[in-house]
Amino acid sequence: MGILRILLPTPMRRRIRTLEARLELLAIRVDQLEAILEAEFPDPLSKDKLSEAVGNFMTVTIGEAVIQGTLVSVESDFLELKDIRGHPVIIPFQRISSISF
Repeated sequence: MGILRILLPTPMRRRIRTLEARLELLAIRVDQLEAILEAEFPDPLSKDKLSEAVGNFMTVTIGEAVIQGTLVSVESDFLELKDIRGHPVIIPFQRISSISF
């Protein structure tokens, strides 16, 4: 912060500190919201819809990875697919970014 005292006027330094504090608060709020979403996914309605889709071909996105296969079962905390090569794949709900049919 020493060089900032020389280069920036006091109001600008205050504004930077305020923005840094707001950014930290936003990061905390995002972490909290992600934890809430993870705890609530899948909600009962989504789980019912997934259960109705057993036997259907689907695409599951996990971060950058894409897994395609046939939905075999919907368990309490994971999906089981049979991938296009016929191998079983277990996917925890908390890792899933998106699902499409």
